[in-house]
Amino acid sequence: AGTRCAMASPVGASASWSNSSIESDDDIETPIGHACAGQEMHDRIPAGKWCVRKFDLKCLRREVQRAIREGRIRPTERDPFDPEDSVYGPTFYTVNEQFIKPITAEAGCMSWALMKNPKGLQCDLFITHAWQEGIFEFLDKVLASWPPETKNAWCCMLANPQNLDISHLIKTPRSSPFAQALDSATKVLVVPNRHASIYTRLWCAYEAYLAYQWDKIILTASASPPGIKHVLVAWLAFVALGVMAGAVFAEFETGYASLVYDFTVYPLLVGSVLSSTHMWSRAVNRLGTWWSAYNIMLLIRLRDQPSAFGFTDFLDDQSWRLWRDAELVSSLTSVIFFGMSEVDRIWSMIDVQEAEMLRAGFSGSISDACCTSPADAESIRAEIGDDVGKVDGTVQQLIRAGMSTSSLRLAAEAGVEVERFTSLGYAFAVLVGTESVPYEVLLHSTDSVVLDGFSAMSSTFAILSFIFWTRSPLDSKIFAYLVLQKVVLLVQRPPHMLLKALWRHGSIDLATMLVGDAVSEDIMWALVLALSIAGIHRIARIPLIGRRLAQFLVARGRSGVRKAFFGEHYEAQGYRASSKREDEQSLSSDEDDASVSLEAGDSDSTSPA
Repeated sequence: AGTRCAMASPVGASASWSNSSIESDDDIETPIGHACAGQEMHDRIPAGKWCVRKFDLKCLRREVQRAIREGRIRPTERDPFDPEDSVYGPTFYTVNEQFIKPITAEAGCMSWALMKNPKGLQCDLFITHAWQEGIFEFLDKVLASWPPETKNAWCCMLANPQNLDISHLIKTPRSSPFAQALDSATKVLVVPNRHASIYTRLWCAYEAYLAYQWDKIILTASASPPGIKHVLVAWLAFVALGVMAGAVFAEFETGYASLVYDFTVYPLLVGSVLSSTHMWSRAVNRLGTWWSAYNIMLLIRLRDQPSAFGFTDFLDDQSWRLWRDAELVSSLTSVIFFGMSEVDRIWSMIDVQEAEMLRAGFSGSISDACCTSPADAESIRAEIGDDVGKVDGTVQQLIRAGMSTSSLRLAAEAGVEVERFTSLGYAFAVLVGTESVPYEVLLHSTDSVVLDGFSAMSSTFAILSFIFWTRSPLDSKIFAYLVLQKVVLLVQRPPHMLLKALWRHGSIDLATMLVGDAVSEDIMWALVLALSIAGIHRIARIPLIGRRLAQFLVARGRSGVRKAFFGEHYEAQGYRASSKREDEQSLSSDEDDASVSLEAGDSDSTSPA
């Protein structure tokens, strides 16, 4: 397809073909540009192959920008967009009328997708959206959320021939191009917009119904957050403040600060992972950054003064070096963790905003969705039939969790409420990966056969967990990551801190500390592997404790933990309302960081079927 995209125009539509997949005129039965080419291509190529590549969408963005600059796409009374705006852009209606239709008419009245890829492409990803969003808003969200293993996507405006009459193709919803493409896809990508929930449109509701019926993985698209640079600058500022504080107070250190470092950074780690609001998460991450940087500077300035850290005479030089280097690695890892957690926090905030967009104007049931064609509405409602409640549950789960899959739906049926499931990030994985390096690897400090055995067992469990993770579907990967968070914080980290404190003060020897630490890691990885393989839907069905355990493992904040431990009493205590208020307040306070806001936008939710 080449490394660049040719700019298309109504006058020179043939330029659009220079980067298509045509190798010769024999590849199609009707010459390009012929008036009948589009009809012939769409009759010959299955609807599930009217797809575009990620590269095509990048080209489309540049082509639309050029068309706006050249005045070929202009604001209208219905769509008074700002030509200088590169965030939202003109709506799909405007782009379709002023850009897609003229170009594809010149090329032969095929769809934009088949104009770019006249042989067709097998559908991997089905994109569901309303036509209210700006073209740049849509493209940026799709490109930022494009699943890594996905090659080709189906999007109605680009897939359907806009200059041809396709009313006969959508007369029966189940055999429509929409349904054929969705049947071929492995994933469905839902694109929210700032005007109204896409589930106020009946065709989008029908696509949710098919995704539920055919057990598709449903994902929510979100654009890359624009405030990452500001977050990183703030993180560096707190690193600098911590380093300066450590340099100033190093001369006055009597051992107390470093003595309590592990026991104070632990609640900060827990707070960063389980904070209920973005405001508290930001405060915890900044405090953790400062405190870890402070400890790093102490370790560097006083690297040859074990007495300054409370070490007594009965610990030899080897033990001092082991503790100092391990503490330095731990502190450095914590600094990186808190910085990455800030980036993850901004991504999570964007996910919350996308969920609000999906919720805006949605009554809670697809039975209230509208359609411009009464005939289409009658056909769709007749086909959905008594499954309205199940589809409503799928949509609600998508809004809360950012994803809907069969395992999550089964867990929901067992009473597990999954929220912000896809808001993960990489911070905790980096923390665990770095701190899982055994102490004896750092200095080769012991030749214990027992220790080697436990370490080998830990490494085996870790490798098996990684293999399982790489071969699992996306929802299982996310669940395994959440399991890792909870197990590390509850099973591995507390005994690790206690053993290190006992060894440091001479209560146990080095070999005992290392063996105890290796045993805790064995238990940790064994639990992570077992729970990950079981999956959220199987754990939720364990008698007596299953629902609570599954709820705790996927808890993303205090509200999730309360649901796990208080169960049906959670609603009675009024926690839900207070938690919602906290999230709304923190979301408002974080708008400056991310340079984004929830805009009500145009309230018009009318769109074509």
